Amino acid sequence: MSKTSVKLTMAEIRKQIDLIDEGLIKLLAERQRWVEKAITVKRRDGRPARDDARVRQLIDHVRVLARAHNVDPALVETMWTEMVEWFIAYEERKM
Repeated sequence: MSKTSVKLTMAEIRKQIDLIDEGLIKLLAERQRWVEKAITVKRRDGRPARDDARVRQLIDHVRVLARAHNVDPALVETMWTEMVEWFIAYEERKM
């Protein structure tokens, strides 16, 4: 255990986690705005919401990123799969 973590209080740790959570929410909002742009293009071009090849490519990519950043790839795959499926359903509702 590092000396820094020994000096931290749970309140300080929770504050930092809350700040990270806020940043993640902001990034999700930004991602949703880009998905909305994709909906416009897909409607215009007559493309479906679901692109299985793109989903596989995305999941493979985030697993690589997870390993590069020392995060459990299974966790990342689970989270991204859920998020991507939610956004596909969102696109389908909007289209």
